[in-house]
Amino acid sequence: MDSQVSNGSGLEAEHITNLLVFGFLQSSKSNFQQELKALGHDLSVPVYLDSDLEDELQTDGSRASRSYPGRIQPDSVSQEEIIQSIAHHLAQVGDEMDHSIQPTLVRNLVAQFMNVSLSEEDRRNCLAKALDEVKTAFPRDMENEKGMLIMTLLLAKNVATHSPSLLRDVFQTTVNFINQNLLTYVRNLLRNEMD
Repeated sequence: MDSQVSNGSGLEAEHITNLLVFGFLQSSKSNFQQELKALGHDLSVPVYLDSDLEDELQTDGSRASRSYPGRIQPDSVSQEEIIQSIAHHLAQVGDEMDHSIQPTLVRNLVAQFMNVSLSEEDRRNCLAKALDEVKTAFPRDMENEKGMLIMTLLLAKNVATHSPSLLRDVFQTTVNFINQNLLTYVRNLLRNEMD
């Protein structure tokens, strides 16, 4: 699989997906903020808290710039902000769709993620199976890839909400799943926002 986003700017695909999944989880109301903050530190991704964003508003209406570890090149700053914006938007849409995920489905997925004998591929398959079960809940006017991406992110959020100790595992499986199945769609989202 191609590890570079071919939009000329060079953020690696996994870094883009890490930022997207992390940004989605950050934008969601959750009980795993401490685990998320630790994960963000380990991944070297920017940790934006609502209070941080409010404090950084400048008198001209722009946001103060910060440097974060993990930035790949100078133009990646704007890419990271765009990815954060996309993640925030997806989380808002996801809030409207979250009710369609059955608690029993989440509990089953949690139990599967707790099974330490499962390989990463088995976990991705469990996530794919759960996604198949919620496909009927996609809004009819939503493109299939967008629905799949949002539901994948919602399933990850719900697993981590149910069992915060699984955050790292579900995060990595979600990133891998998106990179295998939805990377082209994610790249297109980023390209469209950068145009």
